[in-house]
Amino acid sequence: MGTAFTWLLALRYLTSRWVNVLCVLGVAVAVWALIVVPSVFAGFIADIYTEVRRTSPDLMLTGLPHDTGYEALRAALAADKDVVALAPRLRHYGVIYQRSSGIGRTFSTDVDFSSVGTNFVQVIGIDPQSEANVTPLNDWLERASKPPNKISRLKAPILGPDLQVPGDMERQARRKHDLPVPAQGDWRSIWPGMLLSSSRCSRMFSLQTGYPIDLVAVAWTKGGGTGGSAGVTTLKKTFACAGAFSTGSRLFDEVTALIAIEPLREMLGESALDGASIDLVTDIAIRCKQGLSDEQLGQLAARLCTRVLPILGNNSKAEVLTWRGQNRVILDAVDLERAMTTVVLFAVMLIAAFLIYATLHMMVTQKIKDIGILTALGGAPAAVGSVFTQCGFVIGLLGSLSGTALGILSVIELNPINDWMTRTFGVALFDHSLFDLPEIPYQLEPMWIIKVAVLALAMSLLVAWLPARKAARMNPVKALSYE
Repeated sequence: MGTAFTWLLALRYLTSRWVNVLCVLGVAVAVWALIVVPSVFAGFIADIYTEVRRTSPDLMLTGLPHDTGYEALRAALAADKDVVALAPRLRHYGVIYQRSSGIGRTFSTDVDFSSVGTNFVQVIGIDPQSEANVTPLNDWLERASKPPNKISRLKAPILGPDLQVPGDMERQARRKHDLPVPAQGDWRSIWPGMLLSSSRCSRMFSLQTGYPIDLVAVAWTKGGGTGGSAGVTTLKKTFACAGAFSTGSRLFDEVTALIAIEPLREMLGESALDGASIDLVTDIAIRCKQGLSDEQLGQLAARLCTRVLPILGNNSKAEVLTWRGQNRVILDAVDLERAMTTVVLFAVMLIAAFLIYATLHMMVTQKIKDIGILTALGGAPAAVGSVFTQCGFVIGLLGSLSGTALGILSVIELNPINDWMTRTFGVALFDHSLFDLPEIPYQLEPMWIIKVAVLALAMSLLVAWLPARKAARMNPVKALSYE
């Protein structure tokens, strides 16, 4: 039995049964899902990695003891040839309150616990000049000044030594809030500046550049508690809104406020005017030489750790983390989600494979007499089996091609489709406000698309081989007498 005849017979069997169309659709849907979902997921992952990379320095020395000074560590870290720049950071936590204009109140230590959750901030004290050399601080400020982040009532951020606003601006804010106003003339502002994320500023409707923001925090003191004993003391200070920043990472922006490091040191009892004070830091951000791979960054982190541990003491829990290590929890969660999604989608492919197997197995059962006739006329068992293998090949080929084409087209047109559904039906496949992204991110990976298409075709051939093997082994006498 010639090859051309087996192909004609296979096509006849396929076109005579509409259930085969369902098999093709099953494969196509599985391939479509395995292209669309991972492509969108890859876009989200790429976006998350970009956000994480934008907010994280190459390396971060963290876990420092609470009384660690910066200068000794700076010299040890800067001695490494792969270290380009360093920036001290002082991290603390507190609650901020916006003053309402015209109330004329003095600073209060009474805390409204009902609003602590929304007003909670991670306060990071920075040296603006050093920070800009390590992280894209200027880009964060520029992003906040562009739509959709731009807030018209806020002026451009002030990047002085203490992020302080001009004296005239603070004087106007004091009048607005019925606070004591210094005499006219040259006068330097008293309130240190505070940079808030554009998302937080948008919720503080009456906030303008120069307006006062109260920060309440607590700290552990060795002898500042009741009766001179160790205990917890309340810290309080008034800052002026110096503008907004936007890193593009909601996880960072929602909880972070940036202030100059010296005012925060003063709050914690380490004034620069005191000769015995410590240039306090909790973290040191490190920028490395360009071109280092993740493996090389890990090696550099280990090398820097060995440099600083003798200074801090070998019992110190300080560590140097790469940008991946600083965000291990979220990156591991993203990788796990991607793996689980892929497993679920392959389950869809297995369902399509079972459908093909069931259909071809039923076809073999219904064509037993045809198989007997073909065998009696001299058809080789391999040729008889190839008829059904070719049926599976055609189903797999049509399903793979149509699913691949539809998947690529769906990904490319995903944003227009989402916009059309939102306008027409009021139903959004993707809520822009939920993820704070202008459009649905996606990333088509050619190698992944090829693998999915080839896998679908190979799987179709595999499940078709089982019924074909049964047909090839069938006894012609029993086949002809089958009722």
